[in-house]
Amino acid sequence: MKQRVITGAVWTVVVLAAILTSRWAMFALLSVMLVMSVEEVYRATRATGIEPVRWAGYMYCGLTIAAFLASFFINRNAPLAMTALLLSVMAAMIRLVSRGKIAVESLMATVFPMLYPGIFYMVLMELLRLNDRATVTVALVLAFFSASINDVFALFSGMLFGKHKLAPELSPKKTVEGSIGGLIFCVLFSMAVPGLLRLIFHADPAFVAGIDALPPAWAFGALGLVAGALSQVGDLTASMLKRYCGVKDFGNVLPGHGGVMDRMDGVLFCAAACYIFFKII
Repeated sequence: MKQRVITGAVWTVVVLAAILTSRWAMFALLSVMLVMSVEEVYRATRATGIEPVRWAGYMYCGLTIAAFLASFFINRNAPLAMTALLLSVMAAMIRLVSRGKIAVESLMATVFPMLYPGIFYMVLMELLRLNDRATVTVALVLAFFSASINDVFALFSGMLFGKHKLAPELSPKKTVEGSIGGLIFCVLFSMAVPGLLRLIFHADPAFVAGIDALPPAWAFGALGLVAGALSQVGDLTASMLKRYCGVKDFGNVLPGHGGVMDRMDGVLFCAAACYIFFKII
């Protein structure tokens, strides 16, 4: 537990530093995390004996990063990002078909990491393109830390009140009571974030103006509810994948937590909720 707490604290400092430093610092961190996450999913898949076309996945990572960079110059991020996915999937198909053998499992194992976590990272990067620094900061803080708040308080609520299993085949320790407790605190956290950031950056008029232009607290409460629920879906999705592959963790780069994907499974789903909230709604 001590090692897990220390790793979590270091992770929090690194992520917050990237968020508060600049969009480019956050982009660099996300780019590294994208490549590491895709590699971890491929490694887990190979434990089943299925061999994916991994270079096609790395090609997807490279093209996605290039598409994001290009978007700042030609403002066509979505078509470029979809082109990155299209080219990478086609490359994988061409390689597998050229072998002249039936390799549907290899195709699925190759393409899946491009979708999860691939597209989810693409969405997370898209939050960097929001209108102003205040909105970007709020969106990233919510995307990264709503999942952590949900996890922590779901754990405590489950320990105190847990009686009914949430998804025993996927994650035997999770309970319905823990899930509800996590959602409650995730809602409260989401409602508090804009106000807390406003206090922290009170000396920056532009930042404060950006915060004041955001939707009201109840809207962030609704976002917190959806993000918390999706965070739990992301966690269970990762658990399902790990159980299928027969691995405990996706990696060991983060002592006490596992791999990057073990930290990002819920975050990526929270990012999807934030993307819909800030970019569409």
